Amino acid sequence: MTMHIIMNGREVTSPVAKWGMTLGATLVAVLITALMVFVLLPLIGVAVTLSVGFVLVIFAAVFASVLALAVGSVLFAALFGPLELLVERLRHKRP
Repeated sequence: MTMHIIMNGREVTSPVAKWGMTLGATLVAVLITALMVFVLLPLIGVAVTLSVGFVLVIFAAVFASVLALAVGSVLFAALFGPLELLVERLRHKRP
């Protein structure tokens, strides 16, 4: 199988030049593939992981705040409900 390399409208006939261009093209392809596999895909993975982690943290914070609001309102009612009834009773006793 012969390889035809055309540059500037002329065919390259030197075997050393053909070998060098083939090696250069192969190295460029390997470097691009390595860049994709070892740099871009991990960065994309980190971004996706951080996004999922952020969503989980927000969900946990919302859940905790709703729980704190519910418990706080029950405690507030338990602590100040009897006091409110006492104040109302005292206000109605005064003439």
